[in-house]
Amino acid sequence: MRSRVRLAIAAEITGALHGALDATVRQVKDRRQFGRAIGSFQAVQHRLAAAAQVVSACRFLVCQAAFTDSPVEAATATAYAQDCARQPVFDFHQFSGAMGLTLEYPLHLWTYRIRALLSELGGAAEQALAVSDMAWPRTAAAN
Repeated sequence: MRSRVRLAIAAEITGALHGALDATVRQVKDRRQFGRAIGSFQAVQHRLAAAAQVVSACRFLVCQAAFTDSPVEAATATAYAQDCARQPVFDFHQFSGAMGLTLEYPLHLWTYRIRALLSELGGAAEQALAVSDMAWPRTAAAN
């Protein structure tokens, strides 16, 4: 059961990241600064590309865990999603400016849920410990 909960957490973080990324990309195409869209600035593009990489990696790990039905894969997907989601969430809010906290702009719906999921089941550190315990079980003599 714990494996399925881990998989659900990782899948929800992945979906929320994807939704937040889509909303942020739309925002940076429309928002203008210095006479051009802020999405045209190289620094913004690099950080959005890094966020897209995180979303793709999370999606791959979730699909792999679901396909194999492996507790190790589920813990790995959850550890990665919980560990890597912080920076994209920060970037999404920064690129959206104050719009990210308003009710008429949906970014907060995804990012607040992500923040709540980051500490589920003990957070990324606990999931990493679970991965190591499953991959390399400790013997009674070592304890």
